[in-house]
Amino acid sequence: MTAGSDPADLISLAEKFLDGTVPVPGGRAARAAAVVSRQALEQVVAGRCDELVTGLQRPSMRSQLILLREIGDSEIGPTAQIAWDGLSRACHHHAYELQPTVDEVHGLVNLVRQIALAGSEVVRPIV
Repeated sequence: MTAGSDPADLISLAEKFLDGTVPVPGGRAARAAAVVSRQALEQVVAGRCDELVTGLQRPSMRSQLILLREIGDSEIGPTAQIAWDGLSRACHHHAYELQPTVDEVHGLVNLVRQIALAGSEVVRPIV
């Protein structure tokens, strides 16, 4: 998968990692699904921010999430923040933490799917 992949395809791939359809070596299916889901979320959020504000130049993900929450959709913004935080924790390996479970990541993948499927109505575009 490349960075230009469709978010729906990335979400589908994440689900295939989780259900074992696409094998991941070393029992790392949950973490692999988290990485792919986070990439899908990044694409969806970037697309929504492009609809809200023109001329953004390489904003950080944190900035994009704030934009989405404050001038975008008051429901999607906080949900995207929750998904981003959870997926970021699941993506990073720490020696003192357990791996994320398949159920934990599956819940986060479902959040990303909801965000991707939600209407992309622009409340107040800023030019």
